[in-house]
Amino acid sequence: MPRQLTQLPADTTTLARKVAALERQVTELRAARRLSSATAGLIQTATAGARVEVSGADQAVTVYASDGTTPLARLAADVDGQGGGLWTRGLQDPHNMAASLRSGQLLFRPVDDGLVAVPASMSYDTDAYQYSDLTLTSGAVNPSDHRALLILESLYDGSAHVSVQGERSAPCTFDVLGVLTASNIACGSVTITPSAAGTPTSATVTGMSLQGSSYVALATPATAVPGSQVTGVGVTNLTATGMTVWLTRSNTTATTVNWMVIGQ
Repeated sequence: MPRQLTQLPADTTTLARKVAALERQVTELRAARRLSSATAGLIQTATAGARVEVSGADQAVTVYASDGTTPLARLAADVDGQGGGLWTRGLQDPHNMAASLRSGQLLFRPVDDGLVAVPASMSYDTDAYQYSDLTLTSGAVNPSDHRALLILESLYDGSAHVSVQGERSAPCTFDVLGVLTASNIACGSVTITPSAAGTPTSATVTGMSLQGSSYVALATPATAVPGSQVTGVGVTNLTATGMTVWLTRSNTTATTVNWMVIGQ
């Protein structure tokens, strides 16, 4: 059996290095144990001015602006007594705006109190089975003002819906700055030259691809002599893909007929 003396390093230099390494490891182990049981007070990237602070007292991370007093963001277990979340602040003019994210809801409001009665919001809701909803709400300046809602909804049967409405299903105007298009609406024009005076003459419209199960068509002639020379306009054979447009005149003048089809 080898003696203990033969298990030691052959020279004193190697022995000294191993002892020093062992001392460092023991020191690090003790420090790690102290850190695991310690409570952090205040940690900050700078003592003043723009900085990030981590507070052990309320478990919050706060970002301050260059003036050292204006908070720009705060991540904490509790935000304004409304539950944990993230609060951010933008430096807008004339009013600074704040946003807070908590419990599936993103809120927007001025930083100054008393400017709006109800903050604007973006919220998500689902029962994980029948529906999944994302709702955008305008907020309101006064308590009695109706809020505008945009609701994006997906249902368990595979259908999807977008709803624009006022609060509590109140009416809400909807303005489109541009051209409104929809897959259940088609419009156009066709020129018809009557085959003879007083004889209904038709033209076929094709190429439509309308959504819906039933359809309504509107047709009107582009004329300054309705009733006297243009005596009738009609539509037959209406489907999702086309229709037949009819024109009757007291003469054989070529006439443009404007039309619109709506699927429902």
